[in-house]
Amino acid sequence: MNASSGIHKGTGTNNRFTSPQRITITVSAMTLKKLLMRSVVEGRSVSNLSAYLLEKSLDGDSED
Repeated sequence: MNASSGIHKGTGTNNRFTSPQRITITVSAMTLKKLLMRSVVEGRSVSNLSAYLLEKSLDGDSED
């Protein structure tokens, strides 16, 4: 299995992870500032807010 893609090598089948997976991204200074300000207002961590926003933005996508 290739953990970074969530695909079993050679099978082409999706692996439904049972636990969250960690990623690293780079964002602009302005995006970070907005995330920090919103996380304080909402009382959540930047990581939690980022994961929520990413998941929300992908909600309508088809599952491959």
